Amino acid sequence: MKEAETKHEIIEKYYINLIEEQMVSAGDQLPSENEIANQFKVSRHTVRQALTYLVQEGWIYKERGKGSFYSNKKSNETKKNVAVLTTYISDYIFPKIISGIEEELRKKGYNLLLFNSNNDIQNERICFENIINQDIAGLIVEPAQSTINNLHHDSIKKLEKKNIKYIAINANCDEQNSAYIVVDDEQGGYKLTNYLLELGHKNIAALFKADDLQGEKRRKGYIKALNEYDLSFDKNIVGEYITDNQEMYIDQFTKKILSLKKRPTAIVCYNDKVALKVIDNCRKEGIKIPKDLSIVSFDDSSLAVSSDVKLTTIKHPKEDMGIRAAKCIIDMIEGRIDKPQYTYNPELIVRESCSRV
Repeated sequence: MKEAETKHEIIEKYYINLIEEQMVSAGDQLPSENEIANQFKVSRHTVRQALTYLVQEGWIYKERGKGSFYSNKKSNETKKNVAVLTTYISDYIFPKIISGIEEELRKKGYNLLLFNSNNDIQNERICFENIINQDIAGLIVEPAQSTINNLHHDSIKKLEKKNIKYIAINANCDEQNSAYIVVDDEQGGYKLTNYLLELGHKNIAALFKADDLQGEKRRKGYIKALNEYDLSFDKNIVGEYITDNQEMYIDQFTKKILSLKKRPTAIVCYNDKVALKVIDNCRKEGIKIPKDLSIVSFDDSSLAVSSDVKLTTIKHPKEDMGIRAAKCIIDMIEGRIDKPQYTYNPELIVRESCSRV
């Protein structure tokens, strides 16, 4: 004779059935413990027993101070792995991006497989081969050197053949047809340069990355702002480095512009790392920031406030970008959206690295 179901088993089966029949969606919130207790005419202790079981089995997840939420576990569960391929992992803004991705994937019952290309195109190709051979449902990728055509077409075709969904962050793989989440870098370059122009600077140097779509767009924004003030582009005070010669080039370029008879009064830097390197070179030459040279940069990383000169910079969304990327890839895997495209409007963070002319 079959034993009668216990009270907590009745509650467990009720919520499992809702999920299996797709009557609820991943991320929807369950009623409170009191509401469940009233619905089933049981004690809160019984409700907690049921919820604990559902959490352990992956049917729901809990958020401290918020309550319980449905996961996307189904009885015929398939692949639950998402690969994340970034240029770096433990450096600069990447820990926060990855943290945002991991947090959101975990909430929705997905596993994270982490890869990094070290910003090298050949390493990226090898990573792609490894990823394609894994049992994954989706890929979040920051293309090496962030150039538009670096996501190898043969790799993309293999992803699509295996029905592996993918979304790019910080760059887009294909302007028209790919899923991506980016910051409007051109507008960011414009905002930084325009801020310096409003402070009265007219002789504004710049230092951008050449093998990088972000650098290219930030340069366009810089030129756009100059044009609006009827100032011509002076290639003698605009430096463009590539990944492999970054350190040496920044040193040489900074010394060059500081030695000019008509020395620039400000400089737009590709990111906070570059800005700090410029500041170090200025110190060696006895140039004070911002009294002698104003500096602006991108990303609002921890480096922006790590030295005695707090940088005026464009804020990178970091963790929010990671969370958004994870939500998008899950929606793509589960068929709710096709190829989402999102662009953050750049936010200018004003600190003390600039002075009025």
